[in-house]
Amino acid sequence: MSTSSEPRSGAEPQAVDVLFIGGSGRSGSTLLALLLGRLPGFVPVGGLTNLWERGLQKNYICGCGCHFRECPFWASVGEEAFGGWENLDADEILRLQHATTRYRHMLRLMGGRRSAYVENLTEYSSYVTSVYRAVTRVSGRSIVVDNSHGTPLGFFLGKAPGIRAHILHLVRDSRGVAYSGSKQMLRPEATASPTYMERYSAARAGKEWVLANLPYHAKWSSSVPRIRIYYESLVASPTTEIARIAEFLGSKASPSELSIFADDSIDIAENHMMSGNPHRLGRGQIQLRLDDEWRTKMRPTDRTVVTLLTSPLALAYGYLGGRRSRQATSGSKVRSV
Repeated sequence: MSTSSEPRSGAEPQAVDVLFIGGSGRSGSTLLALLLGRLPGFVPVGGLTNLWERGLQKNYICGCGCHFRECPFWASVGEEAFGGWENLDADEILRLQHATTRYRHMLRLMGGRRSAYVENLTEYSSYVTSVYRAVTRVSGRSIVVDNSHGTPLGFFLGKAPGIRAHILHLVRDSRGVAYSGSKQMLRPEATASPTYMERYSAARAGKEWVLANLPYHAKWSSSVPRIRIYYESLVASPTTEIARIAEFLGSKASPSELSIFADDSIDIAENHMMSGNPHRLGRGQIQLRLDDEWRTKMRPTDRTVVTLLTSPLALAYGYLGGRRSRQATSGSKVRSV
């Protein structure tokens, strides 16, 4: 793939390539996006679904360390897309987002023809496409990595004109996701007042894990290319999994490009992700290890609840019976954030 999406003079704009990371939250999508950002052509933006509220309205900190309104990258994106962010009505865009890409609109999104819904969908699509296209032009990279997770947005991108969507279904053991979701974690990008990431009970985490993964597990849209990556396989052999992703997108990574993923620690370049795990903030090295703390610290009752609620999919993914765990620990290095 080329590394620039700038159209030729007088030509129709090319479709924007978007790699959408779907699945459950707390599955390692921020880590994966940061790793992909080390490859030429990839630009991670965090969860674009949060841009309007956390960026435009609340002025959260970007991955580079600047507040959204002071970030040169996002200022350039806003100028390229809309002549400046000040020309947008964030409240209206959020209304359109809520009217089109929430779970209760899934059936309409899949095939609804009601005029009011289609009008909202078309209008919201224009904002999203404009941001994606501006990101590629400002960054000089052709593949936008969006780790918004939500299934409705994944459906939406498959239908939005001007977007060539690719779905990366990222899966992590439901018990690891639930344990991570039970922790109290400060959201450092919200500097106006202490804000914490949402916490989940075991029952809610189990149900939401199923809800987040099941649509990607089913073949809901043959028109959108998909690949499934397991968190445990990613941290056991990042070189192999990153190479798979690049090949999925039609861009074979060279041995020299992949060599950085074989080290014990990985340098993280400056990024402009607007939401995600706190590890995205700043630059430096990430020491990687498999995060399976849940095995020893998760309450037995919570573990049982999550296992029962998620067992059909967990069994299909190899998490029951130890197959997935054995694959993770058989890698030459076992690592994660």
